[in-house]
Amino acid sequence: MGFQLLGSRLLNPWFGSSIVVWAFIISFFLAAFSLGSILGGLLARVNGRGRDRWLRMVLVLAVGAFAFNAVGARTLLAGLDLWALPLPVLLGLACGVLFLPPVSALAALTPLLIQRLNEKGMPAGFASGVIYCTGTLGNIAGIMLTVFVLIPHFPVSALLWFWTAGVGVAVLFVWRCLRG
Repeated sequence: MGFQLLGSRLLNPWFGSSIVVWAFIISFFLAAFSLGSILGGLLARVNGRGRDRWLRMVLVLAVGAFAFNAVGARTLLAGLDLWALPLPVLLGLACGVLFLPPVSALAALTPLLIQRLNEKGMPAGFASGVIYCTGTLGNIAGIMLTVFVLIPHFPVSALLWFWTAGVGVAVLFVWRCLRG
């Protein structure tokens, strides 16, 4: 959710911050959560080394997509600004490229973590409760940190790198948990 707030700041110079922009941001994040959840659910069914290979690809996609935002988001947005397309099309392209890959990749981890805890003996219902509780508390912390500490003191470009580094650290932690 903190990334969602940062995404609004990223889009603002090109699209403003109207309710239409927020509708696109929220909708694309929800679509990414849905896509990632079903992808992660499918990957959780794969056993052994196959799951490890897919997991590595998802984790690399997550970090790579955040890094793309840090390196290329402004160039992409400036390029889209040159196209003579209707606002909803341009906004949809921007949100699809910038937000769908990283958020889908992270959302795919939820079913994988639930499956791993279940395989370690935790009942599936409790495992999902633990994962969703942890994710929700993390989102609250991410929102507060982003709004009250990061955005007032750092430019968006630096914050995109901060998110990339944070996701990289989280990915290493998740990889360790899923492998252990």
